[in-house]
Parts: sequence; C-alpha cells; structure tokens
Amino acid sequence: MGIKDTSAIYGDSVLSGGIAVLYIFMSLLSDVANQKYAQMQHKSDVSRSAQDMANQVDEIIAEVSKKGHKATGELPQAVIDYMRKNGITIDGMSIDDYISKHGDKLYQGQLQAVKAALETVSNRASDFVSQSQLQLQKVMQSYNVTVSLINSMQTMLAEMNKSIAQNIR
Repeated sequence: MGIKDTSAIYGDSVLSGGIAVLYIFMSLLSDVANQKYAQMQHKSDVSRSAQDMANQVDEIIAEVSKKGHKATGELPQAVIDYMRKNGITIDGMSIDDYISKHGDKLYQGQLQAVKAALETVSNRASDFVSQSQLQLQKVMQSYNVTVSLINSMQTMLAEMNKSIAQNIR
C-alpha cells in the first residue's frame, strides 16, 4: 500500500492553500470597497445637485421677501424637473401635486417648504457619504490585516522551504 494523499508532493501545502484563500478574501474586500466608493460618489452627486436646487429656491425666496409677505414667486423649471425626476416630496406630495394644490405662484412659506424638502435630500445623501466613509475605513482595515496575514504566511512558507533545503544538504 502506498501513500494515498500525494498533494504535498505537488506543492499543495496548507500554507499555500491559506495564502490562496487570503488572496480571494483580499479580492472580495477590494470589490466591496469599490462598490462602496461608487455608492459614495453617486450620493455625493445627489447631495450637490439637491443643494444646488435648494440654492435656486433660496434665491426666489430672497426676491419674494423683498416684496413683502404677501408676495409670491415661481419655482424655476429646472427645480420642478429635478424634483419630479427624483421623486422628491413636499409635505408628502409630489411637486406636481404640490403645485396643483397651491398654484404656480408660491408664497414664501411654501417656497421654504420646497427648499426644506431639497435640503433634506441633500443632507440625507451627505449623511450616507459620511457613514460610508466609516464603513470603507473598516473594509480597508480588514484589507490591511489580510495583507499582513499573507505576508506572514509567505514568510512562514519561505522559512519552511529554507529549512527543508538546508536539511537536504
């Protein structure tokens, strides 16, 4: 009867297998980090664009406030289109429903409500980016630990090979 398990003869040691698993883990962590970064970029864009729209509404509010508290102002079409496209609601209503209910000309308080809805979207997206940065930091710490483990296992494998080679002589 001969040796049934010949994997060691072909260089398939426990350390090599461990290193291979760690490389797979490293690749997985890299993919997770890339996906999280892509989400962060998207939410950062959302935050900026929603804030830009809120700033446009703020300009209308400033114009209306100069005219008195009974004055009205119209939302820029770009703001209406943005809110429609992104499903942003004001007091639980779509922008179309809000305009249907209150009319094209909005009072300062109504404009403030539109601005607040846009700022809420911007702030939520910004919060997501902040939370994602912490998650990304954890992923990168795990990645660095994995790299250290790979280095340690490679060193152990090199020492083992060196010891075997010295004993052969």
